Amino acid sequence: MPRAKTPEERQEIRDLICQVGERMFVERGVNGVSMRDLTAELGLSPMAPYRYFKDKAEILATVRAAAFSRFSDAVEAAFASGKTPAARARAIGTAYLGFALAEPNAYRLIFDLTQPHEEQYPELAFQSARAKEILSRQSKDLIDAGLAPDDVEEVTHSLWSAAHGVCVLYMAGKFPSADRARDAYRNTMRWLFMGLHAEAQKAPRSTSKSAKESR
Repeated sequence: MPRAKTPEERQEIRDLICQVGERMFVERGVNGVSMRDLTAELGLSPMAPYRYFKDKAEILATVRAAAFSRFSDAVEAAFASGKTPAARARAIGTAYLGFALAEPNAYRLIFDLTQPHEEQYPELAFQSARAKEILSRQSKDLIDAGLAPDDVEEVTHSLWSAAHGVCVLYMAGKFPSADRARDAYRNTMRWLFMGLHAEAQKAPRSTSKSAKESR
């Protein structure tokens, strides 16, 4: 009988399946990858992956959860490094773009692919919610400092959309270099922060005006 694999060996194989799966899911799309494709790429027997994962959906969920975790670690560390709301926002922006440039496949799995019934995978649901919470925390930080209008969801979506747009353009080859993408990112976020700050400054004047008119 073949020797039973140790827990460490089992984890190594799981990690290898996830590593290859991450690349293949991005290159071919979820529907373009089968368990047989994965085994052929890995040189495993057709039934081998089923010893480690229930099905392809579980592999995808595991890969995406790990990608979300790495992304969240990066932006959370960046947020903690800043001394002021503006510095924290700049640090998160740098970390966000840095992750997309360093791990384009993981970035695409996080934001470009959807997966039915994510709630069935607790780790994926947790890591996805964690990433969104950190970005929302950044928005609240800016709002509390008077640097953005008082709408956490809208501010978060505005910042997220601008960041994602630059990342996608870079991955589509629309910038000649990573440095040009970084320049575009800095300019985009600088102008967006200026606009958010301007909107935040309007709010007190608007409230004051309404109060006067109601007298």
